[in-house]
Amino acid sequence: MPPRGCLARRPAQAHDPILMADEKSIWTGLKRGLARRCPNCGKGQLLTGYLSIRSPCEVCANDNSVYPSDDFPPYLTVFVAGHVIVVLFIWTDNVYAPPVWVEFAIWLPVTVLTCLALLPFMKGARSGCAGP
Repeated sequence: MPPRGCLARRPAQAHDPILMADEKSIWTGLKRGLARRCPNCGKGQLLTGYLSIRSPCEVCANDNSVYPSDDFPPYLTVFVAGHVIVVLFIWTDNVYAPPVWVEFAIWLPVTVLTCLALLPFMKGARSGCAGP
């Protein structure tokens, strides 16, 4: 009789959540989350719409609603977008010196669109590397 808790002798099944959880690392979860895939299996979609979590996963039936994301994805989005956009803003201001109204006309929409584009990926990344 094998010792209790020994997963090495347990027969592998197609979508065994215990074996999938053992194979995961923070980097695997982060990669799956950035791809907006299920943090458990990596095959199913994580989001149903723009930011709604799909629960359960259509492939492995994992309850993805247990992965909290709370307020961290917006903070992370603003952090990443801010660092990219501020550098580009300062560079264009120093090189071209456009009038203020041109800078507002360019950088406000670019900032809003960049944040809206990054937010689902940041939510996925947070869900992928968060533990239940």
